Amino acid sequence: MSTYLIFAGDARIDIGRRVFTYREHDADPRVPSFYAPGDGRRRFTRLRDVLTELTGGGDSEATAQGKRRSMVKRVVLHHDGMPTSAGCFQVLVQRNLSTHLMIDHDGTIWQPLALSDIAWHAGDPHNGESVGIDLCNPVKPGRIDLAEAQQRGLYEGLINGGKVKSLGYTEAQYESLLAVLEGLIGFFNLRRQAPVDEAGKVVRNKLVNTDFLGVVGHQHISANKWDPGPGFDWERILIGIRGNRFFFPVTLPGAKNLAHVPKREAKTQAEAYFRHIESGDGGFFPVGVNQAWHSGVHLVTPAEDDKKARVPVLAPADGVIVAARVLPRRQWEKMGSPNMVLLRHDLKIRDVKRTFWTVLSHLDGEKLGRESDIKWIKDLEAQDGPAGLPDADGRALTSAEGAVALKSGLVALVKVPVKAGDVLGHVGRFSPDPDGEGIADLVDFALLSAKPLITDGTFELDETDDDPGLLCNSRHVWKRYTEDPAELQGLIDGGYPLAPPEVRDFYASNRRAEDLRWLAPRHVTEYSDETDFSGLFGGGVDFEWALREKAERHLKRIRPFLWWDKGVTAHAGLPKERFVYTWHPIALLTSMAIEEARSAFEVDEKVKGFSDEDARKERLKDAAAEREVAEKQGSSIEHGVFGRFDDTKDIQETAQDADADDDDDFELENWMRWEQGEWPPPD
Repeated sequence: MSTYLIFAGDARIDIGRRVFTYREHDADPRVPSFYAPGDGRRRFTRLRDVLTELTGGGDSEATAQGKRRSMVKRVVLHHDGMPTSAGCFQVLVQRNLSTHLMIDHDGTIWQPLALSDIAWHAGDPHNGESVGIDLCNPVKPGRIDLAEAQQRGLYEGLINGGKVKSLGYTEAQYESLLAVLEGLIGFFNLRRQAPVDEAGKVVRNKLVNTDFLGVVGHQHISANKWDPGPGFDWERILIGIRGNRFFFPVTLPGAKNLAHVPKREAKTQAEAYFRHIESGDGGFFPVGVNQAWHSGVHLVTPAEDDKKARVPVLAPADGVIVAARVLPRRQWEKMGSPNMVLLRHDLKIRDVKRTFWTVLSHLDGEKLGRESDIKWIKDLEAQDGPAGLPDADGRALTSAEGAVALKSGLVALVKVPVKAGDVLGHVGRFSPDPDGEGIADLVDFALLSAKPLITDGTFELDETDDDPGLLCNSRHVWKRYTEDPAELQGLIDGGYPLAPPEVRDFYASNRRAEDLRWLAPRHVTEYSDETDFSGLFGGGVDFEWALREKAERHLKRIRPFLWWDKGVTAHAGLPKERFVYTWHPIALLTSMAIEEARSAFEVDEKVKGFSDEDARKERLKDAAAEREVAEKQGSSIEHGVFGRFDDTKDIQETAQDADADDDDDFELENWMRWEQGEWPPPD
């Protein structure tokens, strides 16, 4: 299974995603290839022909490839106006046009042409200076299934002096496109930017200077085009190629993941996650129903169903997995899954290095070794590591290095890089009750740091609890829950300020709970084997024997859930004193994502686009120039050609129905007469 984009010969680019290339066409004719039609018509220019014309030929293969790599200055994004990439390919063949890459609606990546050859996709001189990518987008809702159209959304915008409507793009397409762009930028040494103007926004119209280095839309180099259209999320692309991406580890039903929303809407969209957490039975931040510090939050998925697909858990940011435990369900405790993954993140956000750790607890069991469905587990298996466990000298071994430790059920000390959005595992099960009552499908998600991460006033730091016990002893924090002196007296007496039902009611109905989202307290954690849990059962060492027995029984049951030992401290770089700052993970990720969005638009070179009035004038010039090029290379379109393909038969029927009462939209008959992304020709 190839994960490579092909440049030429053995030169290729690993993007970590499946790529169907033209080299697979002979084995499977369904894979598109511009080398295959066999009708003798030209649809692209071979690299050798270009270099022969420019230099007289005679270059070695390596020299020729080097010259081609230096020729590429930009990536040009198109939409294809089709419901599938297969239809796009057929249309391009019929029109004597070509493209290097196509990304289907489901994220499938097709490469019908070598990157070393020159596709006919953007007109001269851009063809020879660019890589062309066609994104599958039928533009009009009537051309695809209604449910898919609703999921994509319909957008309207002003581009090159005219108002246009189009569908949006799928999450799978964005993920594939970012993987492709990352590979192309590295291989061709392209600049990590898109056309941004002095106002800090992506230019809507053709650029005054089209010799732009980076990633552009077809609209930016021709006023006669408007693709990839108003439904394309340039912010997501800029963040992806210039900054750090952030994901919530699971996508809740009916909610949108942080990575998939415009960051101007990030706080509003995060509200669904906040309310989900605060309306639950437990798993609150920063204090749980047992009055103890709770470092993270519970994200609960729908009740378990044998027919339900497992819910993937994603890496919230780029980082390195430094510790993990993966046990099968048969080895779980009554309370549920003791499985966990610890990631270390060393990110630069707005030129400031920030180090923090992600803890994802109560994950499901996974197949281990090379046959695993989880990429990081397979990557770990491929690494060199110890062949056996170390000698414990009679001590109970809790952590050790490498894949052998993971297979032995220990906390494995590892170093496996992962990217934001990578699948780390799946949601498991947990109940805080020692006997497992009320067990639910959930993941516990926490973000920890050794030092304050954000000090601009967005978060309020609390450093008042320096007790080694897990019971929250911060009067400053408890005053957020209650100002009743009698209730606060319980904290002084070693008891509980609030009963569990009162804590639940506070999170569910008190507006002051929202303030706790932006609190960053420093304390010990529920993960450490050095944390004192005894205070949860009455405080001190003088409590009654019945409580002591209860505490010891509880500690015995939670011990399998503890993973932070001296080995993890040293390997992961966690604080030796075992005190950390904890952050509401939804609030912190949202805050950092907004910062990254602002930073992504602070490009090195601000550019200027034509005004709407001038863009309309440019449209006529560009249309004439493009017709001249089309006649020269024999790529002018025959009228009505779309109707010949099965791929577009249903489009014609559904589009006619959908457009019958839509006077503002283009007529299908005319749509067949011009290229994707082009304005309709004058009557």
